[in-house]
Amino acid sequence: MNRRLHTKRRSGSAAIIALMLLGGCTKPYESSIPSVTFNFSCSILQYPYSGITTPGQFLKVTRNNNGLPVGYAGLIIGQSVFSDGQTYTAFDAACPVEAAPDISLDVRNDGIGTAVCPRCGAVYNLSNSGFRDDGKGQEVLRSYPVIVRGNTLQIQN
Repeated sequence: MNRRLHTKRRSGSAAIIALMLLGGCTKPYESSIPSVTFNFSCSILQYPYSGITTPGQFLKVTRNNNGLPVGYAGLIIGQSVFSDGQTYTAFDAACPVEAAPDISLDVRNDGIGTAVCPRCGAVYNLSNSGFRDDGKGQEVLRSYPVIVRGNTLQIQN
């Protein structure tokens, strides 16, 4: 009888550990915006990029210096209002609700940095990691890493 009890405890413990391991695994975040390969760089000393050196200012670009498209629906580059003045962010200009390359967010330079979808009206806070302002969105804007080398910003995917 003790042998059976010990076996039941061991199998019960194994089941609990297995559930904890399986329950702890979550699927990595996948954006509805497809991943596209691109390369973009700019000098923040040149117009129009000099305008994003102030925190809270953002700029939308659709092509790189070679005329090639960037991002899925363009890029939105700038600095959060919380930036130290040296940290830049980049988002895809595609609305996650629409997820279409021909629907590109409009940037409002209102000192906060908001982007609005011209089709569905969703408003995204660029200073708050690309979350929707109304809290209804289940998805944030796709972001891209920005490398700062002196006065040059480089963004690639």
